[in-house]
Amino acid sequence: MHQTRRHVIMGAASLALMAPFSSFSRASLSEVKFSPRDGELDFDVFRNGSAIGHHKIDLQQDGTRTTAKIDILLEVGLGPVVLYRYRHQNIEIWEDGSFKSFASKTDDDGTPYVVQAVRDQSVIRVTRDHDEDYEIDDLGILPTTYWNEQTVHCSRLLDTQKGRVMAVTVQPKGWQTITTAAGPVEAQGFSVNGDIELNLWYDRKSQWTKLSFPFKGDEFDYQLV
Repeated sequence: MHQTRRHVIMGAASLALMAPFSSFSRASLSEVKFSPRDGELDFDVFRNGSAIGHHKIDLQQDGTRTTAKIDILLEVGLGPVVLYRYRHQNIEIWEDGSFKSFASKTDDDGTPYVVQAVRDQSVIRVTRDHDEDYEIDDLGILPTTYWNEQTVHCSRLLDTQKGRVMAVTVQPKGWQTITTAAGPVEAQGFSVNGDIELNLWYDRKSQWTKLSFPFKGDEFDYQLV
């Protein structure tokens, strides 16, 4: 049971840390923009085919401001006994297509984390309750929330759980048919490697459609509801 619980903990942590393009490039030391949108993205999360929770994103557009409200809840147990619980909540703000801030709080099976990242002119100031504060001078960095397809253009991502800068390389995997609760969807896959190891898919409307990654023999998958 101890080994199973450890696998669950590490896998779920990767989930929290853890677009279609004809011309593939990455943003670095430049500002990443996107087209504002409204709507909800709801994913069921599976471990080896068994449901363990949800990942929900509520996107609200008000003029030039976009607010993304994110809620993740994962629970793994034996029958009614919960062996591991993970809760992550985050509010992310974009203004005129540019990232402005996020404020997150996480309960990783009893271990709390609180992180805030705020753009201040040419830097992003990161404050953390569990580690030192610091500044990032790369406005091309994006948080690890994945709903913005421009994520796959970045060479660095900002972890929303612990506030760490994570170096990544991204490779396109081509178009694939993805299973969703509403039926099959054509989406382009991307392999993300480096400080994060996962796969992302975005459909022809640039909507986040799927996430998956293997970990110590287990397979974790997001299915769009």
